This record gives sequence, C-alpha cells and structure tokens, in this order.
Amino acid sequence: MNLINNDTQSYLGLASEEIPRLRKIHGWNEILGKTERTFLQRLISVIAEPMIFLLISIGIIYQFLGDTSEAILLSASVILIIVITIYQEGKTDSAISALKTMASPRTNVIRDGIVRKVDGREILPGDMIIINEGDRIPADAIILATDHVMLDESLLTGESIPTLKSNSGEVFCGSLVTAGQAICKVLLIGNQTKIGKIGQTISFEKQEKTLLEKDVEVLVRWIFIFAVFICIGLVIFLGITKGDWLGGLLSGLTLAIGILPEELPLVLTIFFAFGAYRLSKKNVLARKTSIIETLGAATVLCTDKTGTITQNKMTIKCLISGGNETKLSGNTSILENQGEKDLLKYGLLASKQQAFDPMDKAFFDLLAKSNQENYCHLSQFTLIKEFPITSKILALTQVWRKEEDLVVATKGAPETIMKLCKLSLDQQNLLLEKTSKLAASGYRMLAVAKSKKSIRDIPSSPWDCDYEWLGLVGLEDPIRNEVPDAVRSAYSAGIRVIMITGDYPETAKSIAKQIGLHRADNVMTGAELNELDEKRYIESISQCNVFSRVSPEEKWKLVGILKDLGEIVAMTGDGVNDAPALKRAHIGVAMGGRGTDVAREASSLVLIDDSFSSLIRAVEEGRHIYTNLRKALGYIIAVHIPIIGSTFFPILFDLPHVILSAVHIVFLEMIIDPTCTLVFEKEPIEEGTMNLKPRNINDSLLDKNLFLVSVIQGFFSLFAVIASYLYVQIYEVSTNVDSYLGNTAAFVTLIFSNLLLILVNRSRSKTIFESIRIKNDALPYVTIGTLAILFSALYVPALQRLFHFSSLSLRQITMCFLISVVSIVWFEIGKLFFRKKV
Repeated sequence: MNLINNDTQSYLGLASEEIPRLRKIHGWNEILGKTERTFLQRLISVIAEPMIFLLISIGIIYQFLGDTSEAILLSASVILIIVITIYQEGKTDSAISALKTMASPRTNVIRDGIVRKVDGREILPGDMIIINEGDRIPADAIILATDHVMLDESLLTGESIPTLKSNSGEVFCGSLVTAGQAICKVLLIGNQTKIGKIGQTISFEKQEKTLLEKDVEVLVRWIFIFAVFICIGLVIFLGITKGDWLGGLLSGLTLAIGILPEELPLVLTIFFAFGAYRLSKKNVLARKTSIIETLGAATVLCTDKTGTITQNKMTIKCLISGGNETKLSGNTSILENQGEKDLLKYGLLASKQQAFDPMDKAFFDLLAKSNQENYCHLSQFTLIKEFPITSKILALTQVWRKEEDLVVATKGAPETIMKLCKLSLDQQNLLLEKTSKLAASGYRMLAVAKSKKSIRDIPSSPWDCDYEWLGLVGLEDPIRNEVPDAVRSAYSAGIRVIMITGDYPETAKSIAKQIGLHRADNVMTGAELNELDEKRYIESISQCNVFSRVSPEEKWKLVGILKDLGEIVAMTGDGVNDAPALKRAHIGVAMGGRGTDVAREASSLVLIDDSFSSLIRAVEEGRHIYTNLRKALGYIIAVHIPIIGSTFFPILFDLPHVILSAVHIVFLEMIIDPTCTLVFEKEPIEEGTMNLKPRNINDSLLDKNLFLVSVIQGFFSLFAVIASYLYVQIYEVSTNVDSYLGNTAAFVTLIFSNLLLILVNRSRSKTIFESIRIKNDALPYVTIGTLAILFSALYVPALQRLFHFSSLSLRQITMCFLISVVSIVWFEIGKLFFRKKV
C-alpha cells in the first residue's frame, strides 16, 4: 500500500486563499519563538548594566561642565562596548535560530489537492500532512489514514521502543517516524503543541547568574563604594581648604574615572566573545557566552549515552549460528560458513530496503563489508507483503517472491522468533541463557528465521509459516573513538563523570567499562534509587557513576542533589524530557544534531556534533578563559594604582599642574587598556591546565594573593612615574619656565610601565625572556600600536596641544624607559626564587 499514490486524492487539504487568514490567527509553527529578544530589548539590557550606566552618567556630567573632549571620549567608549555586546548576542541568537531548523524540517503537505513540500514553520492547523519513515513530525495531529506507521516518541516519553499507531490516533510534534507512513490532519502548532507547552513552562523559570557574573558584580560594587567615598572626601577636602568647590568636583570626577575599572565590561565582552568564537570552531555553541567560565569550574559532568558517548549507529559484532559463535571486527568481515551467510541473507530480507532503523542499516553495512552480494542476490527478490512489528509480535516479517516461489524472512526479539520457530522449552532456555550473557556484554540481540520451504500462497499472518531457526545476531552501538581519551582528560582535571541512561543496566555497565568510567560495575536503576531513604539516596549518588532506567523526574532530582552537595554540575540532554534537568544544572548542554528546540532553549551550551569530547574541550576553554581573565584583571588593578596615585600626588603637594588630566586618563583607560587586554585574551593555554583540580565554587576571581601582588606591582609603577616627574622637574626644567615637561615624562613612563606590566603578567612562573618566546598574535600589534600613538601625541603639534605635552629628547625617553624597567625587576626575580623553592 502506498498512501501517497492511492489515498491523497481523497484529501484536498487547505486552499491557498485560506493561508493568509490562518497565518494571521495562528502565526508560524515555531516553538518558543516569542522569547527572542528584539534589538531594542538587547540595547536596554546592555545600558542597564551598572558600569555602562555609570560611564554614561559621568560623560553627561563632563559635558554639562563644559569638558567636551572628555565627554566625547567616554561616549565613544560606551558606544563601542554596546556595539560589541549587541553584535555578539545577535550572532549567538542567529546561530541558535539556524539550529532550530533541525527540529522543523521540510514536510509533505496536501494543499489544493496537490502534494507539495513546505518548511515545517509554515504548517497551519487544518493542514493535511504526509509522514514517512525517517520524518520528524512538525506538529500535533490526528491520523486519518495509516500504513503501519510506527513512531519513536522518546523525545516526549523517554521510551525508545517504537509505537504502532492506528487511524484516529494522535501523533505529537517532535516524534520520529521509524516505519510506515500516514496521512494526518494538523490540530496544534508551535507553543500550543505538547512539546511547546513544556517549553513555555521552562522559559519562565529564572536562570541563575554564573559564578563570574557574581564575582564581577561584587568587585564592581566594592570599587564603586570605595570610589564614591574617596571622591566625596576629595571634593570636601578641596572645597574646605581652598574654597574651590568646582575644582574639587572636577578633581573628584577625574579621580572617579581613574578608580573605576571602566574597561571591565569591555574586557568581559572581548574575552567571552572570542571564547565563544573559538568554541564554535570546536563544535560547541555558547548560547550565553559567560557560561563558558562556569563550565571551566565544573566538578561533575552528567552525560547521556546514546549519541553522546556512543555513535548512535548500530554495528553487527557477533553472529551465532549452528552452535558457532563468530565475533566480527574491523572494516571487513569474512563470513566463513553457510550458517553465517544465511543469517546475513535472511536478516537483509527481514529488513527495510530503504533502511532508516539503525538495526536494519547494520545488516546492509555488514553486506558491504563482507562482500556477499553475489550470495545474497537481493535483486532477484520482489517484496510482496510486510508484517510490521507490533506489541504482540516483536518481529518484522517480510514475504518475497523469487521466480515462482515465495520466501518468508523474519527478524526480531529472540523470544518472539523462538515462539515462531516453535522451539522446545529446553532449546529456548539454552538460547535465552546465551542471549542474556551477550546482552550483559552490551550487545543488542536479534534473532533471524526463514520459512522452511518455499510456499505458494501469501500468508495472512507471521504465524501461518513453518520457520527454521537461523541464529542470533549481536549488535553494538559503538562508542565514539575519542570518548575514552576525553574521559581520562576529565579525570585528570579532577572532574567526575556520571553516565545517566534509559538503557538496561547490563548495557550501561558494558559501555561504562569501555569508556573507562570509575566504579563501572556499580550500576543503579531509577527504581532502586526511589526505594532509598534520603540519607542512603545521597550516599548512593556520591558513590555511583552509572545510572540506568532513569526517568526525567529522577534526572531532575539527581542534579538537584549534586548541586546541594556543592558540585558544579554540567548536564547533557537532547529530548523534551531532559529539559527540566538541563535548566536546573549549572550548565545545561543540549545536542545540536539530534536535540529538540525545548532542550536547546533550556541549555547554556549546544554540542553541534553531539560529542562528549566536545564537552571536554569546552571545559578546557572555560579554564583557559578564567586563567587569562585573572591575568587581565591583575594587570588592570596594577595599572590603576599609578593612575590614582598620579591624580592624588599633585593635590597633596599643591603642585601647579596635575600629572594626569582627565584626557590622559581617558586615553589610558578607554584606548590603551582595552587594547592591551587583547594580549591576555590571545594568550595560549598554559601547560598542565587540564591536570589541575576545578577551582572551588567559593573562590573569588580576585583573591587576596592576586590582589596583593597586583597592588605591589602598581605601587612600584607609581614610584617610577613620580620619580620621572620629580627628576625632570628638578633637574631638567628651568625654574623660570612654566613647562609640561615633567607631566610628559611621567606619562611616557606610565605607558612604558603599562607595556612592561603586560609582559610581566603573561605568566606567574615564566620570566619575560621565557614568555616572549611563546607566540601571542596580539602582542606585536599592541606594542607597536601603543608606541605609535604615544609618539604621535609627543611630536604631532595638534595632539601635543590636546594632551598638554612637551617634546622629550632621546636621552629623556631612555631615562623614562630604564626607570620603568627597574619597577618590574623585583617581580621577575621573585619568579625565579619561587620556582627554585618549588
């Protein structure tokens, strides 16, 4: 029976003129489409960030006070941050939209009585759709006519066994057609479908902030409080002592710019944007870029089995025929005896010829590897009738015509084939014992049989034939080749790996052993977990790494317990039933190839290639980003100390000129500093990063050790700046001439110190001479660019007037450089001392 040819004439479907009206009523067939943010919403969310809001406010105040140059520079910097942030979010959302099309493929629809293919998002209620083997159903519908259609509804139910559907039966969006075909009438689309309603429930659940976001929020808050306190004190001090309240306000605002790390939002944006880009090249899409850092702190990876650890591709590994057991391996398989050849031949005749089911495909793969085409001669057979798998007969039976004779072949569950062959009880027990033993090794077992003799009449059911038992076939879903190495990398990094699957315990144990999971023999089922009290439940989760027959609710509970135990949990999933657990985990990881829209929307990361090894690469990238962020943060703190000190120094000692004006500080903060952070972003990953344990969840991005070292570095740079200023003012400037020579020397020294601090902070263990050999693509450009801008400001008249600079001689510039070098020598010596001590 072919529905497309025989039954479609009975159905006209929607008329073309109805489509626009229905589109206005129902919209597009998209799940969770309403949650996408507009450009205006993105813009408002970026501007609402505390640091951005503060920068905008300061720029407005400077403009109000008449300092246009400072206001323009601040405004330009704010615009740059906003543009980069919105651009990156837009790219990420576009990538997610592209992935969504995987769950909404093109569909055969009947409109105006004609069968045509349309995009899944164009489906409307009332449409007549034709579903075939291999299709993913685009909407909730009811069956009008069916030809033994069977559906894999595991994305909704978690149950992988295909279900036979009959006329008037309901089919749901996201289900996969594994056999047969049907004509259906669409009832619900988009968020009104069963899968869509689950997605809507999840989308309203609040997403907790990442560890880094919390750290930065706390850091900015304390710096802000400190800046407000100091600036108010400075305004009051100058107002009372000098009566210059306006000058005090300007000095306070200048100091505020120096204290506040304006570049921090830009640094985070740059690091996460480039990190997300690198991850995309490694088949990992970050839906929320800052989650990458949290993944770097993960202590537990909870992964499913099928498609993530395994290839989701069945392979025949074992043939048992006539008492002989043959293990197959390699790219070619030689079938030695007649029994093995018959197993293959009749296994093929009991398979769909346009195979979609992985087990059917496995027989055709073996045919190609064994070079048995001449024996099987499939082209000589013509398919006459098919008896699909049902809940009562777990076997696929097909009737073929060869010349004048009919041949029947059947393949399915060993228990079913034994009954069809009418084996004795003793024979069944022996075969079941063999089957159980192989199943415990991780094999999926099938049995094959054929009709004992040629028949003339087409049977009305599989039971009408007299069958001959041919043997057993053991199939294996091979693990991905890279997974064992990835698991070892996880263990080296101090990360626990937990496998959670809906498969049988024996299969789960076998796969766990193959990939090298710790305590693989200890397997617990969801039912066993539910029988435990809370104390024993927690103990079991702490000790067991393999969980089988686990329901979606049990996954959700398991993730919650791990979080309560202080673990940072990454959880993989692909189905709708995985979404609550993905949302609850610190890092939800969805599948890009076989996952659903709902799972992706509930996740933070998407594995484009569905591979566990890609997840480990993401962990490595997360650690890489966090390490480089600490380097950049240490540098930012260090370089702010001389900026703050240079602002205070002239005020405290009542000097005629400020060492650094607002223009100088803006130049340093919003041009040079963000550019320099690119060096740290491009810094390659350090050796041994994946041999370290995950950082503690309570560890701050800026710990006491980093803060202390950075402050000391900053004070040495400040001493160098003041030393240059005093030397030039005392020994180089005539007492009768009002000159900016000292200010210029101080600024040049600060720029040199800035560049040297970058080199020093590239590594806490390697000296400058060692780290300079490690390639960093951004370092040459940053160094040359910074020096070019500096010398332009020194010797281009217009810039010289803007910055209030004087021209320095070569001797004076050399003096500034040498003083800067002295300021970092102590730290380089400390590296050598610490290394020897270790």
